[in-house]
Amino acid sequence: MKIFKSGKWKLKALLILVVITLSFLGSDPDELFTFFQYRDKYCSHDAIKSPYCNLRVVRTLEGHPTVSAIALGADGQTLVSGGQDKTIKVWELQTGKLKKTLRSDSGAINALAISPDGKTVVSGSGDRLVRIWDITSNQPQKILTGHSGNVTHVDISSDGKTIISLDRGISPEIKVWDLKTLEQKARLPYSHFDDISPDGKTVLLTLPSSKLVAWDTVSNQQQVLQNFFNPSDLARISLDGQTLVSIKRAGKRSFHLEVLDLKTGRVKVNNSFSRKIFSPSEIAISRNVLIGKSKKWLIVWNLQTAELEAILDKQQMNRFVVSPDGKLLAGITSNSDNRNIKIQLLQRP
Repeated sequence: MKIFKSGKWKLKALLILVVITLSFLGSDPDELFTFFQYRDKYCSHDAIKSPYCNLRVVRTLEGHPTVSAIALGADGQTLVSGGQDKTIKVWELQTGKLKKTLRSDSGAINALAISPDGKTVVSGSGDRLVRIWDITSNQPQKILTGHSGNVTHVDISSDGKTIISLDRGISPEIKVWDLKTLEQKARLPYSHFDDISPDGKTVLLTLPSSKLVAWDTVSNQQQVLQNFFNPSDLARISLDGQTLVSIKRAGKRSFHLEVLDLKTGRVKVNNSFSRKIFSPSEIAISRNVLIGKSKKWLIVWNLQTAELEAILDKQQMNRFVVSPDGKLLAGITSNSDNRNIKIQLLQRP
């Protein structure tokens, strides 16, 4: 009874809590800092009501051990994977079955994109070529040439009319193509690519002068959106093409999340967070949320409020993608020595 009266029981309880927390998180002080600062945002916290806390693994695709790129169809029914084995595999997500395998005659697959109607896949390869595949037929691939090095990124605008590709060659370039005619519409000496608008007319770039600009591919004009923006910072255009979402460093310990009107530059909402919980290396955007990864967690931010919504204790994913409605998440997983590579699908109600 003397222990309780003296208050020593409070100290013992605190020590027990610290021991339990350390055993759960490990000995990394950054993780311990994160846990205490944002403990009410973990999905394990009873008060969290975010639907993203209900993400569950619903499918694991194990038939592509060299996978290095994936793309998710807009309807959430099809996923394509590309790998170092020079193949593209087309998966039916409802059953997890492999529907088709496409084979490239040269060049490992570095990047993939799938058209909004789910019928066309664009790939970027190590042989400096961009390939266009019709995954609903057995028609031969179409090939776009002109890059001077490995094609490291491809994208298709949400209207299905424009392809964008970039390379890391001797004279790196960003190229814009008409998907129907296969003609090159525009080109620009390489700057860091961030995103392309749904209509394919605006490309976000980070210039060597540390400026985030919107490049109008029709008029070839550039508009500065943000200053002091570095290649390690990130920017995305919303699915409706109206909003810019940017993440950039703010000093040594924080990063700044900002949601702006893409046309006027007016800030809608913004917030600052500790960089201890998020190293901005990969993000995916749906209609209402931004999902990013830290060292051990997936982090969800609400784009309407710029508030941290939830911290998910999930297996780490690379090259992850999210469906437009935010209900399906897919990514590449592996064990600690980068073996046993799989594609994992998570779904929420």
